[in-house]
Amino acid sequence: MENVSVSNSKLCGVWIDILNPLQQDFNIDEKRLLAHLRNLSAKGFERFVLFGYGGEGASFTNNEKLSALQRVISEGVEPSNICIGVNTSAIVDAITLINKAYEKGVKRFLVTPPLYYQPLVNESIADYFEHLLKRVGLADWQLYIHQLGGAADAPEASLAELYRSHSEIFSGIVDQDMHVNHTMDLVKSFAGQVLVIPTHEANIQILRPNTVISVMANLIPNVLKHVLENQGVSQAIKIAGMKIRQSDERISELQKIMTNYPTIAAMKLLLSQHYRQSEWELVRPPQGKLGNDAKESLIKNFKSFNLAANE
Repeated sequence: MENVSVSNSKLCGVWIDILNPLQQDFNIDEKRLLAHLRNLSAKGFERFVLFGYGGEGASFTNNEKLSALQRVISEGVEPSNICIGVNTSAIVDAITLINKAYEKGVKRFLVTPPLYYQPLVNESIADYFEHLLKRVGLADWQLYIHQLGGAADAPEASLAELYRSHSEIFSGIVDQDMHVNHTMDLVKSFAGQVLVIPTHEANIQILRPNTVISVMANLIPNVLKHVLENQGVSQAIKIAGMKIRQSDERISELQKIMTNYPTIAAMKLLLSQHYRQSEWELVRPPQGKLGNDAKESLIKNFKSFNLAANE
């Protein structure tokens, strides 16, 4: 698989926010995870965020994350193509995960601000990241701050101060907020300094960024790629019995199907239909599975979506 030097390369293109398959006991199904990564690689996608938002990252321990990471690396996934989600208020756990994953060759980390104690003053969040960077003590790694949208987000003032102090490490802001104006404000504030990476697929169609982290890309990676590359009619989706759909339309169609369902449970159900493996439906508590009526409705609507092999 492709190997890219981290020292001179920030995130670029489609990074897939990988969904984690589970066993019946809610442990990670590493074998099924590897099969999913291989399927995406066969389609030409080799850049993965492990244990991010879509991967239920906050629900897994460091040991579970490091075990799965070791497995996927040993099976041929390049560490340079992995970004690890770090989502904990326990700063020692965050430091440990970064250092141990770094030892395995991973140098990109998506770190969520501490969420448990709210509200936090700007100085507290700045202190958290300052202490994190000092204790990690590595030179050649990249920090991406994951803004989930809401009161727990790191304020722009804290982000600006972090960039002034650690511009060589602070590489980007990943914005989970669904409101496009929120992302646009970040772009205006940090243009030319750090990457601002959207995750909400509808906003991608408006912003046309160079980089995206997407949970939908678990299912329709090529559609997201075409939107990023501004490939219009030439990349329209052609399916028998359905009028031609361009990539923007296909994203909108899938989002409409998923409306009013919890994102992770809905995406896992759709992936279970795609792979024809019911085990993919499992989510780890506190995520909740869909009720029978919601499940039946979503499956029915997904069949009408008519997923194409080249999506």
